[in-house]
Amino acid sequence: MSPRVIVEDGGGVRVLTLNRPAARNALDGALVSALYEALVDADAAPGVGAVVLTGADPAFCAGIDLKEAARDGAAYFDKHRAQPCIPQVGTAGTIGAALAAERTAAHEQRPDLALLEQRRAAVTERNRRQVRTGP
Repeated sequence: MSPRVIVEDGGGVRVLTLNRPAARNALDGALVSALYEALVDADAAPGVGAVVLTGADPAFCAGIDLKEAARDGAAYFDKHRAQPCIPQVGTAGTIGAALAAERTAAHEQRPDLALLEQRRAAVTERNRRQVRTGP
């Protein structure tokens, strides 16, 4: 079986490639665990100054593995909330601040993006509730 996350280093940059191409790199439990370990390892590696997250073709990441989430229900989300990944990676605060600043700048230039993002968040929350409680 091929690794769930392919790790490549070069010039202080670690590239993490999600590797479930047949499932469009959907995040099942094994991939989430492998990604968590890869991020923690990258954070601890003295020669790594940046991490690039990508996905094996044909897609970056389809999101959660809907089949696994439907099978496990709320337990799918609870299992991954129990061990948060981003807050434990040392540079996450910097990355989050940079993304927030970028998002703010984009919204100033294109106010319609803020509305689209709000709609996406509402749809995501509605889908999350449906997975927890069923259709």
